[in-house]
Amino acid sequence: MAFMGAGSGAFAEAAGTSDGSLSLAAARDLALSRSKSLKQAMLAVDASLLEEKGAGYAALPSASVAVKGAFDYAGAASLSLADAAAVSAAVSVSQTIYDGGANAILLAIDKLATKSARQEARAAYFAALLSVDQAYYGVLEANAAMEAALSDLAASRAHQDITQAKFDSGMVIKASLMEAQAETASKETALSQARKSLAVAKSSLKSITGTDAQPAAIDQASYQRMLDRLMGLGETETAALVAALRSSAAVNNPDVAAASIAVETAAKEIEQAKVGYAPTLAATWSHAASYSAAAGLDLASGGSLTVALSIPLDYLSTRNAVEAKSVGAAQAGLASQAAAESLELDIESDLYGLVSSASSVASSAKALDCAESNYDAKLELFKLSKASSSDLSDAQLLVSSSRSALISARYTFLKGLSTLRCLVGMEAEDLYLNMLR
Repeated sequence: MAFMGAGSGAFAEAAGTSDGSLSLAAARDLALSRSKSLKQAMLAVDASLLEEKGAGYAALPSASVAVKGAFDYAGAASLSLADAAAVSAAVSVSQTIYDGGANAILLAIDKLATKSARQEARAAYFAALLSVDQAYYGVLEANAAMEAALSDLAASRAHQDITQAKFDSGMVIKASLMEAQAETASKETALSQARKSLAVAKSSLKSITGTDAQPAAIDQASYQRMLDRLMGLGETETAALVAALRSSAAVNNPDVAAASIAVETAAKEIEQAKVGYAPTLAATWSHAASYSAAAGLDLASGGSLTVALSIPLDYLSTRNAVEAKSVGAAQAGLASQAAAESLELDIESDLYGLVSSASSVASSAKALDCAESNYDAKLELFKLSKASSSDLSDAQLLVSSSRSALISARYTFLKGLSTLRCLVGMEAEDLYLNMLR
């Protein structure tokens, strides 16, 4: 079974990997090659194919050869050793002529089991993709958060240095200096926590990919077109996009497909149970040949053609089995409907989440620009003693919160793209991304 598009698409390729960094496409390939869940699912497909092949063989005639040797020890005293020994061989072939369709139904069930195993393998494939995507973006997000923490610390230290100089010259009271020192200490703690989060994120990615190579930086401008498109969606366009995604998911989502196959299997199992009402007709042909020193070779020492009809009489047990399978079929039908409805809700929720994230990216970027301009102005005023230390701290806090919001929005958006792709179940990522552009 071949899975396509593990690392294709505008967002799958991280720019600039000549420095030894890890592209998302490469990370996905590594994750897929190492995924034990995917390997187990693929082995389950192989096992199901063998079961299906075995069911096909069961419809063929059954042949056997029996060879038997005999020694007449009672007459061995008066006969030679060769005369007392005899050899016989028998060939038999059996074929079921009519079984109520039991074997054909079993073969159909095995084929459905293979289809289900393939869908479970696809589910494992998408799960592996989602896992590595989340880990990959998690490292990038944690790294951006650490860089933001470094920037915040640098700003706090600059604030502290200016406040220290003002305190030394008697321009501010000691409380202002202590406030600046406390702020710096808080930023140092935040940086330490950011470094810890980054280390954990890196370990998570390494456990999935098996490499220490770090993710390549993502060109944030490369998905601006998609952000603009999602932010500009009207109510009608949003409904149309949801419908398109749902339509694709109904065909491609492996969990929904597996639930649908379970309904087909349950229907076949009802047919299988009803076979208990049907008679069975089978034929057996056998032929024997023998050789002994006394009688010589007899190529037709025995043979027969037998036709047997078997009529079942345990109708109550058969009816009970049919009713039990009917209950199972009803349960499978409800499970399939629930899976489809849940998927539709998840797709709609995730799409609206993407729209929200896209809006957050735009608003957070604008807020950060304004906050940085405000901070620069407050810093100049603080140097001129026209703004208080608290004013500068407030301006710095606004920059920090706006930057954090932008980082979170960007990577929430990217993670949402990966989640929605797995819900839609499209192996060719380009096709999926084109739906959103």
